[in-house]
Amino acid sequence: MSVFNALKLGSVWRIVSQINIEEIKKHTEQSFHLLVVADQQENAEMMARRLSDEAASFIHPWITATTPPIQTITSGQERIDLAIVVSEGVQLSTALKESNAALVRAVIPTLIIIVGQSATQPDATLSHRGEGKRIAAPVVDAIAVEKKVGEAIAALAPTELRLALGRRLPPLRPAVFQLLIQETAQANATYSFSTGIAEIIPALGIPLNVGDMIVLTKNQLVMAYKIALMAGKQGSPQQLLGEIMSVLGGGFLFRQLARQLVGLIPVWGIAPKVAIAYAGTWAIGQAVVLWAVEGQQITPDLLRQFYTEALARGQAVAHQLTENVRNRLPKPDPDQSTTGDLPFWQKVRRRLPVIRR
Repeated sequence: MSVFNALKLGSVWRIVSQINIEEIKKHTEQSFHLLVVADQQENAEMMARRLSDEAASFIHPWITATTPPIQTITSGQERIDLAIVVSEGVQLSTALKESNAALVRAVIPTLIIIVGQSATQPDATLSHRGEGKRIAAPVVDAIAVEKKVGEAIAALAPTELRLALGRRLPPLRPAVFQLLIQETAQANATYSFSTGIAEIIPALGIPLNVGDMIVLTKNQLVMAYKIALMAGKQGSPQQLLGEIMSVLGGGFLFRQLARQLVGLIPVWGIAPKVAIAYAGTWAIGQAVVLWAVEGQQITPDLLRQFYTEALARGQAVAHQLTENVRNRLPKPDPDQSTTGDLPFWQKVRRRLPVIRR
């Protein structure tokens, strides 16, 4: 079977059939309970509004804004999935310390946000004993929520909860989108690196490259589908995925994946393959966000721009993965003969690229 024919458009649905679409949709539509606690009710409500709406005009019904004590909340029947402790001081008040301790005992992911003038102090983000992640936000406005607060919440939230947070809380979407894109691009780059190592055995080269294309396609389609759902797109999975591929235009997805074939050419080797896997995935993610959120038409020039922007990141990922493997492999014995049957690890070391930045 020709590798160029391995992923015709009609084959996409066979790939999609391997994806648990209903599970993704279920996670996106699930309910959640986000607790915001502060010494002052107005501070708790201010944060809750910022998380609910870009104009901070209302509080989402799945967010509770309250003041201490919260022991009755954390020990009751009502589920809390995520909590935010808002403090105007670097040192938490006694009431907030007790609230944080109750959340920790209940094994609830908790983010501490230092706000106001105290947030400018050098030690504002240093976590104390019994605390989890801390961030500082002198001014809690739309920009702070999109960047600092949103990124911290997206990283802290359980993976299965991120989709629902992005779907229901628009201010958190940009951070959830970018984390999803970054994780998928990193996963695809790592997968390409691992198969690139295996391709040191020449007989395995072509099958693994076809396998790469299938796995990368599957990951990219899952990413794009999640983005579309979080952005509020409606329709059956087949309709949405069909629309996504149409928006990306003219087989960009498959042309990009076909570039994985550079792994078959020894002079190119592993590093470009990893960079291409990362950059292509990142470009597709950014393009789908523009289409899903802003309704922007995706042109080949725009895709090439995203791809070019991400290529340097992909090269950095290739460099890091290469160095990680090189550092774990034994150093070759300088007295050992360079001829004959070398151990597999030494073959790997010899094939690892020397990447100069």
